[in-house]
Amino acid sequence: MALELNKLTDQVSGMGETLAARSTELAARLPQAQAALKSMVDDDPILQRKIERALSFHWAGAIPTNEPVHARFPCPAHPERANIIAADGSQLYPNRHGIALYYLINTGSIIFPHGIDDAPTCASEPHLFYKNDDMYMGEHLIQGNLVDSQRDLAELRELARLTATEGESVPTLAMVDNGLLLYLGLHSSNQRRSDEILRDYLRALSEIHTTGAAICGVIDRPRAANVLRLLHVAELDKNDFQAEDLRQLGDYAQLTDRMLFESLQPGERSALFINASPENMEKYMPRGHKIMFFYVNTGSIDQPGILRVELPEWVAIQPQQLELVHAGVVEQARFGSGFPYVLMRAHELAVVTWKQRGQLEQMVAGSMLRSGVSPIISRKAQGKKWTDGG
Repeated sequence: MALELNKLTDQVSGMGETLAARSTELAARLPQAQAALKSMVDDDPILQRKIERALSFHWAGAIPTNEPVHARFPCPAHPERANIIAADGSQLYPNRHGIALYYLINTGSIIFPHGIDDAPTCASEPHLFYKNDDMYMGEHLIQGNLVDSQRDLAELRELARLTATEGESVPTLAMVDNGLLLYLGLHSSNQRRSDEILRDYLRALSEIHTTGAAICGVIDRPRAANVLRLLHVAELDKNDFQAEDLRQLGDYAQLTDRMLFESLQPGERSALFINASPENMEKYMPRGHKIMFFYVNTGSIDQPGILRVELPEWVAIQPQQLELVHAGVVEQARFGSGFPYVLMRAHELAVVTWKQRGQLEQMVAGSMLRSGVSPIISRKAQGKKWTDGG
């Protein structure tokens, strides 16, 4: 039976009322957080000791840098000539009910030559994974989070290749659609593969570094609360707090950093912060790729569009590269209705449509038949086809 929407009328109405009440309640608590940020003293030794203690509990907050935490920076001038490069990926996950076990990663990329009339260079590169080493970890089928990480690795490798070919003749900025930290998990059955992916990912970051290009990850509508966690730690009454004191945000619960920085003027960015997540501090920082972030308004005064921008420390400490990231994100967002155009175009190049997925299945079936293997889907999948359920 199809979804009976009429039975959801009351629930949808209740949802609307709940969302409105929640929005009103969060808006009432937001000024307290904004005032706390404005009044924070960065070089306060008491705060520094609190941060050090919080880090011992694997705290995922924000660590201040040499920029005042409440500082705002106007958008710098964009270089007259620059190459803006973006890569994005999509994936088809393994389907144990399908005709064969495989997964696909398709990577789209674009080189946008800012400042000249040349058309952007666009491409896509598909990669099919089907060998035992690709599909299995011991006796277990590869999990979705590792497929996602393989996709992220493919994006970064493509950026490393493109930044190397573009050289250092003009300023070059590479972008990905998401943060720069891989969250691979700590499950022992996945550990070997996770370590391999992370090793290759950090190697690709190093390759980009050697080209002289800047790189950033851009997150739309971010849900992170790293800076709010910093405010919460600063307000703890005691210096000997415990891990349980960090699990809740008190008055800042359910708020996000995006809300905290909605008062940024169009084009302005926030101060830089260090992401204090255990992944960053334990895996990235020791290998020279400590990840930092800032927030930037790519919208208007009436309708702010707050993006979170992540970048390695080796980009952030170079003023020209930091300015290139700031200006490049804002400028590209003007072409893309508040989100960088190059990332939207890269996604368009990477996406695999349902029609293309069906064509790939036909190609796989044909290959199996030519090799003497019958392409048969599971009974469950067949039953869904008969009932038009999927």
